[in-house]
Amino acid sequence: MIQSVQRAFQLLEAIATAPRGARLSDIADAAQLNRSTTHNLLATLQELGYVAQPSRGGVYTLTDRLTDLARGASVADDLLRERLRPALEKITQDTGETCYLAVPAGAQYLCLDAVEARTPLRLTIPIGGREPLLGTAIGHALLSGRPDLRSRLAVDHPAAWRQAADRVEQARADGYALDLADYHPDISCAAVPLWEEDRARAAIAVAGPTTRLPEARLRQIATHIRETVTGQPSP
Repeated sequence: MIQSVQRAFQLLEAIATAPRGARLSDIADAAQLNRSTTHNLLATLQELGYVAQPSRGGVYTLTDRLTDLARGASVADDLLRERLRPALEKITQDTGETCYLAVPAGAQYLCLDAVEARTPLRLTIPIGGREPLLGTAIGHALLSGRPDLRSRLAVDHPAAWRQAADRVEQARADGYALDLADYHPDISCAAVPLWEEDRARAAIAVAGPTTRLPEARLRQIATHIRETVTGQPSP
Protein backbone atom coordinates (compact mmCIF):
# COMPACT_ATOMS: atom_id res chain seq x y z
CA MET A 1 0.00 0.00 0.00
CA ILE A 2 2.72 2.49 0.99
CA GLN A 3 4.64 1.74 -2.20
CA SER A 4 1.54 2.33 -4.34
CA VAL A 5 0.87 5.68 -2.65
CA GLN A 6 4.51 6.67 -3.11
CA ARG A 7 4.36 5.79 -6.80
CA ALA A 8 1.16 7.76 -7.27
CA PHE A 9 2.77 10.88 -5.84
CA GLN A 10 5.83 10.35 -8.03
CA LEU A 11 3.54 10.45 -11.07
CA LEU A 12 1.78 13.59 -9.84
CA GLU A 13 5.12 15.30 -9.29
CA ALA A 14 6.31 14.28 -12.75
CA ILE A 15 3.21 15.77 -14.37
CA ALA A 16 3.50 18.94 -12.26
CA THR A 17 6.92 19.70 -13.75
CA ALA A 18 5.42 19.79 -17.28
CA PRO A 19 3.09 22.83 -17.51
CA ARG A 20 1.75 21.73 -20.92
CA GLY A 21 1.24 18.14 -19.86
CA ALA A 22 3.44 15.05 -19.88
CA ARG A 23 3.36 11.94 -22.05
CA LEU A 24 3.16 8.45 -20.61
CA SER A 25 6.74 7.60 -21.57
CA ASP A 26 8.12 10.75 -19.93
CA ILE A 27 6.13 10.17 -16.74
CA ALA A 28 7.28 6.55 -16.56
CA ASP A 29 10.92 7.57 -17.04
CA ALA A 30 10.69 10.30 -14.41
CA ALA A 31 9.15 7.89 -11.88
CA GLN A 32 11.49 5.05 -12.91
CA LEU A 33 8.53 2.73 -13.52
CA ASN A 34 7.62 0.55 -16.47
CA ARG A 35 4.96 1.88 -18.82
CA SER A 36 2.33 -0.72 -17.89
CA THR A 37 2.50 0.10 -14.18
CA THR A 38 2.52 3.82 -14.95
CA HIS A 39 -0.53 3.51 -17.22
CA ASN A 40 -2.50 1.61 -14.56
CA LEU A 41 -1.66 4.13 -11.86
CA LEU A 42 -2.58 7.04 -14.12
CA ALA A 43 -5.92 5.36 -14.89
CA THR A 44 -6.65 5.21 -11.15
CA LEU A 45 -5.68 8.86 -10.70
CA GLN A 46 -8.00 9.75 -13.58
CA GLU A 47 -10.89 7.91 -11.93
CA LEU A 48 -10.23 9.79 -8.70
CA GLY A 49 -10.23 13.09 -10.57
CA TYR A 50 -6.63 14.16 -9.96
CA VAL A 51 -5.34 13.61 -13.50
CA ALA A 52 -6.88 14.25 -16.92
CA GLN A 53 -6.01 13.13 -20.43
CA PRO A 54 -7.86 15.52 -22.76
CA SER A 55 -7.22 13.41 -25.86
CA ARG A 56 -6.80 9.66 -26.19
CA GLY A 57 -3.08 8.83 -26.30
CA GLY A 58 -2.22 12.47 -25.56
CA VAL A 59 -0.54 14.17 -22.63
CA TYR A 60 -1.63 13.91 -19.01
CA THR A 61 -2.35 17.04 -16.99
CA LEU A 62 -3.25 17.78 -13.38
CA THR A 63 -6.82 18.80 -12.60
CA ASP A 64 -8.13 21.58 -10.38
CA ARG A 65 -8.79 19.05 -7.62
CA LEU A 66 -5.15 19.20 -6.56
CA THR A 67 -5.27 22.99 -6.71
CA ASP A 68 -8.27 22.98 -4.41
CA LEU A 69 -6.47 20.71 -1.94
CA ALA A 70 -3.42 22.97 -2.02
CA ARG A 71 -5.39 26.17 -1.63
CA GLY A 72 -4.71 26.29 2.11
CA ALA A 73 -0.98 25.96 1.47
CA SER A 74 -1.20 28.70 -1.16
CA VAL A 75 -2.76 31.07 1.36
CA ALA A 76 0.01 30.24 3.83
CA ASP A 77 2.61 30.91 1.13
CA ASP A 78 1.00 34.27 0.35
CA LEU A 79 1.17 35.24 4.01
CA LEU A 80 4.80 34.11 4.19
CA ARG A 81 5.65 36.15 1.10
CA GLU A 82 3.95 39.24 2.51
CA ARG A 83 5.67 38.87 5.88
CA LEU A 84 9.16 38.43 4.46
CA ARG A 85 9.03 40.92 1.60
CA PRO A 86 10.56 43.76 3.69
CA ALA A 87 13.46 41.48 4.69
CA LEU A 88 14.11 40.52 1.05
CA GLU A 89 14.12 44.18 0.03
CA LYS A 90 16.57 45.08 2.80
CA ILE A 91 18.90 42.20 1.96
CA THR A 92 18.99 43.21 -1.71
CA GLN A 93 19.60 46.84 -0.76
CA ASP A 94 22.41 45.89 1.64
CA THR A 95 24.15 43.33 -0.60
CA GLY A 96 23.48 44.73 -4.05
CA GLU A 97 22.44 41.25 -5.22
CA THR A 98 19.12 39.56 -5.98
CA CYS A 99 17.39 37.94 -3.00
CA TYR A 100 15.01 34.97 -3.22
CA LEU A 101 12.36 33.31 -1.07
CA ALA A 102 11.72 29.61 -1.78
CA VAL A 103 9.75 26.69 -0.31
CA PRO A 104 9.91 22.92 -0.88
CA ALA A 105 7.76 21.48 -3.68
CA GLY A 106 8.21 17.73 -3.95
CA ALA A 107 11.76 16.97 -5.08
CA GLN A 108 12.15 20.61 -6.10
CA TYR A 109 11.86 24.03 -4.55
CA LEU A 110 9.47 26.74 -5.68
CA CYS A 111 10.57 30.36 -5.90
CA LEU A 112 7.84 32.31 -4.08
CA ASP A 113 9.32 35.77 -4.38
CA ALA A 114 12.42 37.66 -5.47
CA VAL A 115 13.74 41.19 -5.22
CA GLU A 116 15.99 41.95 -8.17
CA ALA A 117 19.26 43.81 -7.91
CA ARG A 118 20.05 46.62 -10.31
CA THR A 119 23.41 45.16 -11.23
CA PRO A 120 23.95 42.92 -14.32
CA LEU A 121 23.08 39.20 -14.24
CA ARG A 122 20.25 39.76 -11.87
CA LEU A 123 17.38 37.26 -11.84
CA THR A 124 18.45 33.64 -12.32
CA ILE A 125 15.29 32.01 -10.94
CA PRO A 126 11.93 33.47 -12.02
CA ILE A 127 9.13 33.81 -9.50
CA GLY A 128 7.13 30.60 -9.81
CA GLY A 129 10.16 28.78 -11.18
CA ARG A 130 11.32 25.45 -9.82
CA GLU A 131 14.73 23.86 -9.44
CA PRO A 132 15.94 20.63 -7.79
CA LEU A 133 16.45 20.36 -4.06
CA LEU A 134 19.53 18.22 -4.68
CA GLY A 135 22.49 20.08 -6.12
CA THR A 136 21.42 23.65 -5.27
CA ALA A 137 22.22 25.86 -2.29
CA ILE A 138 18.55 26.68 -1.73
CA GLY A 139 17.66 22.99 -1.88
CA HIS A 140 20.42 22.03 0.54
CA ALA A 141 19.39 24.78 2.97
CA LEU A 142 15.83 23.46 2.95
CA LEU A 143 16.95 19.85 3.30
CA SER A 144 19.18 20.75 6.24
CA GLY A 145 16.02 21.33 8.26
CA ARG A 146 13.73 18.72 6.73
CA PRO A 147 14.58 15.14 7.74
CA ASP A 148 11.36 13.95 6.08
CA LEU A 149 12.51 15.24 2.70
CA ARG A 150 16.03 13.90 3.19
CA SER A 151 14.69 10.41 3.84
CA ARG A 152 12.38 10.49 0.84
CA LEU A 153 15.02 11.76 -1.58
CA ALA A 154 17.52 9.18 -0.35
CA VAL A 155 15.02 6.49 -1.41
CA ASP A 156 13.63 8.08 -4.57
CA HIS A 157 16.89 9.51 -5.95
CA PRO A 158 19.71 7.48 -4.37
CA ALA A 159 22.47 8.46 -6.83
CA ALA A 160 21.73 12.20 -6.62
CA TRP A 161 21.37 11.95 -2.84
CA ARG A 162 24.78 10.33 -2.46
CA GLN A 163 26.34 13.19 -4.41
CA ALA A 164 24.63 15.85 -2.30
CA ALA A 165 24.58 14.22 1.15
CA ASP A 166 27.86 15.72 2.38
CA ARG A 167 26.84 19.22 1.33
CA VAL A 168 23.46 18.89 3.03
CA GLU A 169 25.21 17.74 6.21
CA GLN A 170 27.59 20.72 5.95
CA ALA A 171 24.58 23.02 5.63
CA ARG A 172 23.15 21.50 8.82
CA ALA A 173 26.41 22.18 10.64
CA ASP A 174 26.87 25.73 9.30
CA GLY A 175 23.27 26.86 9.40
CA TYR A 176 23.43 27.85 5.72
CA ALA A 177 24.32 26.38 2.33
CA LEU A 178 26.71 27.65 -0.35
CA ASP A 179 26.85 27.05 -4.10
CA LEU A 180 30.07 28.15 -5.80
CA ALA A 181 28.90 27.91 -9.42
CA ASP A 182 28.07 24.24 -8.91
CA TYR A 183 24.58 24.36 -10.41
CA HIS A 184 24.37 27.48 -12.60
CA PRO A 185 27.66 28.22 -14.40
CA ASP A 186 29.33 31.39 -13.11
CA ILE A 187 26.56 31.96 -10.53
CA SER A 188 27.16 31.61 -6.80
CA CYS A 189 24.55 31.48 -4.05
CA ALA A 190 24.19 31.56 -0.26
CA ALA A 191 20.96 30.20 1.24
CA VAL A 192 19.68 30.23 4.82
CA PRO A 193 16.79 28.09 6.11
CA LEU A 194 13.87 29.83 7.77
CA TRP A 195 12.82 27.79 10.79
CA GLU A 196 9.23 27.34 11.95
CA GLU A 197 8.13 24.68 14.43
CA ASP A 198 11.48 22.87 14.40
CA ARG A 199 11.71 22.51 10.63
CA ALA A 200 12.80 24.55 7.64
CA ARG A 201 9.61 26.22 6.37
CA ALA A 202 11.42 28.14 3.64
CA ALA A 203 14.82 29.42 2.56
CA ILE A 204 16.09 32.90 1.80
CA ALA A 205 18.98 33.16 -0.62
CA VAL A 206 21.21 35.66 -2.39
CA ALA A 207 22.67 34.80 -5.79
CA GLY A 208 24.84 36.58 -8.33
CA PRO A 209 27.94 36.28 -10.50
CA THR A 210 30.82 34.34 -8.95
CA THR A 211 33.10 37.26 -9.79
CA ARG A 212 31.16 39.38 -7.28
CA LEU A 213 30.45 36.59 -4.80
CA PRO A 214 33.56 34.67 -3.77
CA GLU A 215 33.24 32.21 -0.91
CA ALA A 216 34.25 34.65 1.82
CA ARG A 217 31.66 37.17 0.64
CA LEU A 218 28.97 34.47 0.49
CA ARG A 219 29.62 33.50 4.11
CA GLN A 220 29.26 37.14 5.16
CA ILE A 221 25.99 37.37 3.24
CA ALA A 222 24.66 34.19 4.86
CA THR A 223 25.29 35.72 8.28
CA HIS A 224 23.62 38.96 7.18
CA ILE A 225 20.54 37.09 5.92
CA ARG A 226 20.18 35.29 9.24
CA GLU A 227 20.55 38.49 11.25
CA THR A 228 18.11 40.40 9.04
CA VAL A 229 15.40 37.76 9.20
CA THR A 230 15.68 36.87 12.89
CA GLY A 231 16.58 40.34 14.15
CA GLN A 232 19.26 38.71 16.26
CA PRO A 233 23.06 38.79 15.77
CA SER A 234 24.59 35.46 14.85
CA PRO A 235 26.23 33.61 17.76
